[in-house]
Amino acid sequence: MKLILTLTMTLAMTLATGIAAQNEQTVNTVTTTADRDTTYTVHEINQKQFKQLIADWNASTWSMRGPRPVVVDFNASWCLPCKKLAPILQRIAQHYAGAVDFYSIDVETNPDVANALKVRNIPTLLICPIKGDPQPVVGLYPEQELIRRIDQAVN
Repeated sequence: MKLILTLTMTLAMTLATGIAAQNEQTVNTVTTTADRDTTYTVHEINQKQFKQLIADWNASTWSMRGPRPVVVDFNASWCLPCKKLAPILQRIAQHYAGAVDFYSIDVETNPDVANALKVRNIPTLLICPIKGDPQPVVGLYPEQELIRRIDQAVN
């Protein structure tokens, strides 16, 4: 009986170790692929990077820093609509193929930029054309509606 129990435990541990190693390898592959393909994805940033890449959110006038329009997703890890929006934004980023830059910023860890830009509800997308003021889109919308709003704002 002890022999059967020992063999069962050994087999279970071997299988668990193999599955864990396989899962770890898969996660590393996904991370590596995402790191290589940074053009058509949504990049997570903080408020310091927001100032460097997009605009100074404390300035009295809005002035874009980058060469392309930008869409910023203001979200939080606990927000269910935000989680539903994330894969939609990934597809939209691929749709624009580098013509528009996409960023994501967590309002819980970056409250200053959210407060300065008057982000009161999440998810909020801030569509930032090269010229003109940013345009907020508050809430969860279908992919085609978001594409329409981005097109309208940046063209």
